[in-house]
Amino acid sequence: MSLESFGEQLRKARERKQISLVNISEATRISVKFLEAMEAGKFSILPQAYIRAFIREYARAIDLDQEELVRQYDAANEEIQSVAEEWIARSRSKTMLPNQERAKDQAPWSMPSQKAMMAFALLVVAAIAVVYFTNTGSNASHQGPASEVAFDKVVRESEAATVKPGATSTVSSLAPASDSLKLEITTLDSVWMAITIDNSRKGEYLFPPQRKRTWMGKDQFEVSIGNAGGATFRLNDVELGELGKRGAVLRNIVITRSGIRKPE
Repeated sequence: MSLESFGEQLRKARERKQISLVNISEATRISVKFLEAMEAGKFSILPQAYIRAFIREYARAIDLDQEELVRQYDAANEEIQSVAEEWIARSRSKTMLPNQERAKDQAPWSMPSQKAMMAFALLVVAAIAVVYFTNTGSNASHQGPASEVAFDKVVRESEAATVKPGATSTVSSLAPASDSLKLEITTLDSVWMAITIDNSRKGEYLFPPQRKRTWMGKDQFEVSIGNAGGATFRLNDVELGELGKRGAVLRNIVITRSGIRKPE
């Protein structure tokens, strides 16, 4: 089974139960964009640590066996990886053949053309391999439970209120009166984020689009974020903008009064 077939299986099961993606999104707090990607088999664009949690939440929302769906996803992923590895192994073995053997029975006038074709073919295979492992390597079935995050836990911790046009409603963290730094996030897209305040207080969140939240601190905030371009930040009402590009994962970014410090 391919990932596309697995996604189509999800879609058909949902449609049989006459449940819309909007209904699932409201029940699970997974954005409709991510749900559509799952049903299209495009798991490479999802936050990698949450894929299995997303599948379980999807299954729960339409009353399917959660662990069976996770097993099917892992099996599809393993099959795709094995095929890619086989193609890479074949391409490597071809490059090891002596040039003399490949040229034995070729007419002199045909040798440059044949060599050019072989080089082009190998480049294409290599490019496909790079794209595959870039997009799906971190999805592979060897990724163990240690990389998974309890989805219901981060949803419960994500108490941010929906931002409506013209609205300024926020959910602020309780903090000691001595805290004088205020960090505010406004999400443009689904964003995963972990924050450590003054090297002591910690939190982990999965925000859907159009959410806002503030944290109070005394000296600094250390932030790790997935989909870094999917949110903007403000520090004490000073615009910091986005921390990175869309889809990028940034870790251990320190925000203080002096500005933003990224690890070397």
